[in-house]
Amino acid sequence: MPSFTVSTQPRRIGFMAELMGAGSLAPMVEAAVKTVESHGFSTLVIASGGRADEELAAWDTLARSHCEGFLVYPDCLSNDQLARLISTRKNVLLANLNDVQVGAIGALHLLGLGHRQIAMVTGPVHRCRVQHRSEGFVQQLQSYQSDNTELQTLEADLTFEGGANAMNLLLTSDFTPTAVFFHSDQMALGALSICQKNRLRVPDDISLMGCGDILAASQARPALSTINQSLAEVGTYTAERLINMINGVVREPTTGSTTELVKPTLAPRFSVLNKHRSASLAEGADNNVISERERECLQWAAMGKTSWEISQILGVTESTIIYHLRNATRKLDAANRLHAVAKALKASIIDF
Repeated sequence: MPSFTVSTQPRRIGFMAELMGAGSLAPMVEAAVKTVESHGFSTLVIASGGRADEELAAWDTLARSHCEGFLVYPDCLSNDQLARLISTRKNVLLANLNDVQVGAIGALHLLGLGHRQIAMVTGPVHRCRVQHRSEGFVQQLQSYQSDNTELQTLEADLTFEGGANAMNLLLTSDFTPTAVFFHSDQMALGALSICQKNRLRVPDDISLMGCGDILAASQARPALSTINQSLAEVGTYTAERLINMINGVVREPTTGSTTELVKPTLAPRFSVLNKHRSASLAEGADNNVISERERECLQWAAMGKTSWEISQILGVTESTIIYHLRNATRKLDAANRLHAVAKALKASIIDF
């Protein structure tokens, strides 16, 4: 009588996503692994990097494994590369992250609080999530009916150091934003450190906003306004969808619809100034009123001092002086620093 061997090896699902750094999707993958393992599947997790070649190498490793389904989030592949990737295996599901809405929420928050001179510091533009966040942010600004809304965009690493470097560039640029939107909390925290080093008050002198709602954002001083996207809920929902796909079940998971789960939420804290409220606090207040520090810088500039000389006198960095003088120049509707000094003298803001 012939004998049969019954395999007891569990069915397996493979995962591929970035698991390190500011672009990490580890909370999503952890929730998805927990979900599929609760349904009796084993798991194989492959970490991808932050470049297209690293993602292709990670997929090649995953695709050669014996998995019944794949949950992946490639962030750097083109649409053609992505289409070829999906076509090579059955039961491939992409995680759905609504980063367009993340960008739109950021723009709406800053516009709603009265900011019109805004800078956006993006991550590397070859990343899909960066492109989507920028798209949502820019579309929202363009749809806002205001002639005086200005935007400057900078590209930096999605890291503390990237945000710090971007903030240094902004402080010495010709554009003086009242608020800066960063594509990660790590970047915003790096920018906050530069502001504090330069004795710029956040949010009084400049407002900062991040993305991700990491723990350090709530513990910063001031606590960082940011945008939360529940990666764990996304992972749970997407994993259940993949299990249904493998089992041939045509129904939505019981946890809810993807739109509800992926929807990002605003986490407003204390790093963004409400310009409407601050204007109403003082009788006759004006968004273009010259601050005491700006008046001080104009006074020394009227005496022929350079930015470096003023920085030595006031005990701050030269970039801080440049920032305050450019802010004063904008408020006085002046063409340059000399013109701003002349208008300040005429208006009796400073004495000669």
